[in-house]
Amino acid sequence: MTNSILVVEDNNDLQVLFRLVLESEGYQVTIANNGQDAIKLLEETQPQLVLMDIMMPGTSGIEVSRSIKQQRNYETLPILLVSAIDRLKEQQLNYSQANGVLYKPFNLEDLLNKVEQLTSDRQVQLTSA
Repeated sequence: MTNSILVVEDNNDLQVLFRLVLESEGYQVTIANNGQDAIKLLEETQPQLVLMDIMMPGTSGIEVSRSIKQQRNYETLPILLVSAIDRLKEQQLNYSQANGVLYKPFNLEDLLNKVEQLTSDRQVQLTSA
């Protein structure tokens, strides 16, 4: 789905915020409450980007990110992690195979800039493949 973003967030207020901000920029947003639901929705939504909280009930965003990236169909799918943890260790980010991290509290402009950069990079990858 073009301009589709899968948001994986268990906090209802942040779900609403991400939906409002991203949809105002023309993105189609699908929400998953946890990592299991996110993996199920990948095939259905074919997102350009996954925006995922790290701290979720059940499986962490780091583990879900790694699981997604290890699937052949999704190894190039950009994943932007969102974290309240001040600074993730580089080894955690490397393990997750995510393309970036956005630290809470975040500036909406920073969010949109990172989303735009990652979705643009994805478009370039898809058109040159």
